[in-house]
Amino acid sequence: MSEQKPSRGLAGKFNGWLFGLFDSEMFSVKQILKMFYPLLLDQFFIHLISVLSTSLVSSVGQEALAAVSMVNTLSFVITALLFALCAGGGVIIAQAKGSGDEKRLRNAVGTTAMLACGSTLVIALALYALAGPVINLIYPNTEPMLKKYAIHYLKLNMLSQIPFALFYAIFTAFRSVGDSKSSLVLTLYINISHLLLCLLFINGMGMGVTGNGLSFIVARVIGAFVAMWWLFKPMGALHVRPRDFFCLDKAAARPIIRLSIPFCVEQVLFQGGMVAVQGYLSYWGNTPEKGTMALAAHAVASSLLNLYHASSNCITQMTSTVCGQCIGAGRIDLSKRYKVSMIKGGRLVLFLTVLVLYPLTPLLMKLYKPNPDAVGMIYLMLSVGVIPLPLIWCNAFVTPAMMCSAGDVQYPTYTSLVAMLLCRVALGYVLTITLNLGPVGIWLGMLVEWLLRVVLMEQRYRSGKWMRFIDRQKKAEAAG
Repeated sequence: MSEQKPSRGLAGKFNGWLFGLFDSEMFSVKQILKMFYPLLLDQFFIHLISVLSTSLVSSVGQEALAAVSMVNTLSFVITALLFALCAGGGVIIAQAKGSGDEKRLRNAVGTTAMLACGSTLVIALALYALAGPVINLIYPNTEPMLKKYAIHYLKLNMLSQIPFALFYAIFTAFRSVGDSKSSLVLTLYINISHLLLCLLFINGMGMGVTGNGLSFIVARVIGAFVAMWWLFKPMGALHVRPRDFFCLDKAAARPIIRLSIPFCVEQVLFQGGMVAVQGYLSYWGNTPEKGTMALAAHAVASSLLNLYHASSNCITQMTSTVCGQCIGAGRIDLSKRYKVSMIKGGRLVLFLTVLVLYPLTPLLMKLYKPNPDAVGMIYLMLSVGVIPLPLIWCNAFVTPAMMCSAGDVQYPTYTSLVAMLLCRVALGYVLTITLNLGPVGIWLGMLVEWLLRVVLMEQRYRSGKWMRFIDRQKKAEAAG
């Protein structure tokens, strides 16, 4: 797969560095970049439109912004099963692609979609019916208006989860086989629809929180229809037929469920921890008004941080796809090499991301019209989360992504969970409430969490224990 590489000048040296990192028998540099650029645009559009839609909600008032932030965190607990099943399915899809087995690939795609849609339907309908009791249980001391907004928005959000499950399963399939172009097209459809509908419902029709919820429902229905059409078109990259998609293959379901359980436990408890964080954050300052301001400031800083994570998410998704295909082809040596390459390349990408975005913070901040008393707090939170990003993040997250692509899911997920509970929740509480640092304490806890992850994940990788799951998975598939 080698290509002629230039050797002169600064551009030549940079190209030589890229070839040394990414060129191999399985992937050329051109193929890696062909995956990277659409995936980066995909993630950037997702997070940019999230920033813009959040800023539209903020124009309604900080109560509306805080309510949407509360429900979004809670809805992530509900969608944890969807993300877990798709993560497990993505590992099997990537391995099937690497093995060259078309039938196994189609079965993995269809089974992932059926498991994701069925489980999401049950959970979403249950939460729609129990929206009031759930909000009252988790946020008993919030302001009445904030609680009213949250209950209403939770119901709308749950309705939007049903078409989103179908969309996300198909989106995951394209991403897992390295078809970044298709995943980018799907992202553009669903996110641009959401933004335009937000403008119509919130700004044009003055519908506030209701407008944000309705825009999610309509945009996700549009996204689901486009994803189905894109999947079944005759020249589609996956060659999936309707009869492959609407069936549950037991041989494919078993490894998907086995891989998904640790993902699901981690996601549920992780997002549950974030709900707990928001719960004690609402107590900060000893008054509901200060708690609401802290929640709104945290929501703004988190929304801005998501722009930086467009690059970081791109890196981990590429790691899963590339390393998963290497392992499916039996090339463990290449998967190890690409793990190191993704860390080195990822550091450069994150450094450039911070270099470009951080000076734009004052301009981006104007989109949210934050409470003047919260501006300094938002800057400080964002600085804590952004400045260390190029130095720490890749070692903390690329290594577990590579191990998960090999089937070693339990250690990375449970270790991530323990690190989050110890640092972001427990240490965050001490810093935020006991030491009265406010929302900044949560972000300092997050930074310590990243450092702990680096130590624990590198220790696991060097032990070599993650490799034993590859043979175990092959034996289970042969027996099935």
